[in-house]
Amino acid sequence: MTWKLLAVKFLALKGALRSEQDGKYRVPAFVALSALFWVMLFRSSHWVVTEALKIEPVGDLLVQRLLAITFLVFLGLLAFSNVVTVFSTYYLSDELDFLMSKPIPKDHFFTARFLESLAQSSWVVFIFGLPIFIAAGVGVDASWPYFVGLLGVIVPFVAIPTALATLVALAVTNVLAAQRTRDATLFFGLAAFSVLFVVIRALRPERLLNPDSFSSIGEMLNLLSAPTTVYLPSDWCMNVVVPLMYGRSNVDYWSLGLLYLTPMALYFVSAWFHRRFYHRGYSKAQEGRHGQSVLTSMRDWVTKKTSTPAQSLEARLAKLESDPETVVSVLKQLVRKDQLIFVRDASQWSQVLVVIAIIVIYLVNYKYFEIAADARLLGDAGLYFFNLAACGFVIVALSGRFLFPAVSIEGRSFWLILQAPVSLDKFLIGKWLGGIWPVLIVGQALIWASNLLVLQNPAFAILASVIILVLTLAVTAMSVGLGAVYPQFYNPNAAKIASSFGAVIYMILGMFLVLFVLITSFRFTLNLGQMYEDPAAATLTFLNFAGASLAVTTPALAGYGALKLGARSLRRRIS
Repeated sequence: MTWKLLAVKFLALKGALRSEQDGKYRVPAFVALSALFWVMLFRSSHWVVTEALKIEPVGDLLVQRLLAITFLVFLGLLAFSNVVTVFSTYYLSDELDFLMSKPIPKDHFFTARFLESLAQSSWVVFIFGLPIFIAAGVGVDASWPYFVGLLGVIVPFVAIPTALATLVALAVTNVLAAQRTRDATLFFGLAAFSVLFVVIRALRPERLLNPDSFSSIGEMLNLLSAPTTVYLPSDWCMNVVVPLMYGRSNVDYWSLGLLYLTPMALYFVSAWFHRRFYHRGYSKAQEGRHGQSVLTSMRDWVTKKTSTPAQSLEARLAKLESDPETVVSVLKQLVRKDQLIFVRDASQWSQVLVVIAIIVIYLVNYKYFEIAADARLLGDAGLYFFNLAACGFVIVALSGRFLFPAVSIEGRSFWLILQAPVSLDKFLIGKWLGGIWPVLIVGQALIWASNLLVLQNPAFAILASVIILVLTLAVTAMSVGLGAVYPQFYNPNAAKIASSFGAVIYMILGMFLVLFVLITSFRFTLNLGQMYEDPAAATLTFLNFAGASLAVTTPALAGYGALKLGARSLRRRIS
């Protein structure tokens, strides 16, 4: 029965990939873009490893510490994503109403949901995390046992957070009141992210970039060679892969055993508890969908404050007849509708809180990145463009989460848009204008705050703000347009839409656009900033202006083309 339940998912995925309606070239496009992104991630990781190995005599220890931090970061990301995914898969999925009415054995149901949650929450980390670890092995000339062992530890590593999340979700739905389950899910997700932040800050990774911050070489050696803890799966992975990386035979089989036995034990414990308590938790979760949580209470208050008493239909028609010159802007009404829906949708607020937490954490840590510039690992120019790239990627992620699902969440009410006197092009423009302002504010706040933290050159700061503005306008338009190319009107879960097949294509294209703009504007930005400090230090050439022109026109064409492509795709669907 387990495989039959999973087979339905595979058939649905296969049907979606072969759908002529979504475009027969999207799978090759996804593979090509993923491969290109994979190669770029591998090359950048390989560069970091080779630069670290040049730091004598602690290069190898530094690589090991960076790998440990990478495993720890992935562990935190998996913990957060699994809490959200498991809660949705086990308790809030729309198909559960049908499945719960069928005589499906409890263990088979649990296993199918477990594997689905594991795949949904871990596939991105599993695929795009591998190039980082492979680059480390290539950088230190590791032999083939390292790469085999790497695959052997990644699988149980990603399974442990899923198993823990199933227990957490079961406890939340059974112990807490029904109307508090969503608040608890948000709390545990933020708690996992906060613990990750505290642990990483305790490691003080910025000191690893500057050997001069240590009073002696002995202090640095003591820090880098200090034994790790034995309680975290990230440390178990390091105890297995590091000996394999250097061809040593002293593999820690105790850590290897913990890696495999822990998810197996947690799986069986979770299955046993689900036999007894799942139906009770599921029932309370359905009640909690309509209960008064903290977020829904805040939503009701905001709705009350932002609403005005509506007049009757006759009164509004009489008002229009009395003033025939009144022009009702359809585009303005579409923008206002989307803004009000966003403000009143409590399910979006939890994501906003996560975004705010990520921004605060980035700004708190950005000050430490100056050490990388002081140590000449990046340099001042490298730190400046690193900040631009990071802000650009934040904009891509925000747009993917809030603007990419904008068309899909219309759901079955999309037919109202089709009946309205508005073209699909104008409909997408309304979606773009209605959702761009939060992303625009966050992007500008982030770039200005980070530049002020390091007392950046005013010319550089203004240029950075302009670059982020151009990227925001283009990336948000791309997200709306590609969201119309790959809509999911049947899926009411915006978070799942934001992690769908089409969303990944958008994310990769958005990151490529950010990198393209930074590369083409590099010389223009650098020379103009230097001219502000010393007019004789640099000059602007024709090639500099040509690069700057490409940095402006390419995003504009990408955003415009995405909106046109999205409108054409929607017209093809309804024709």
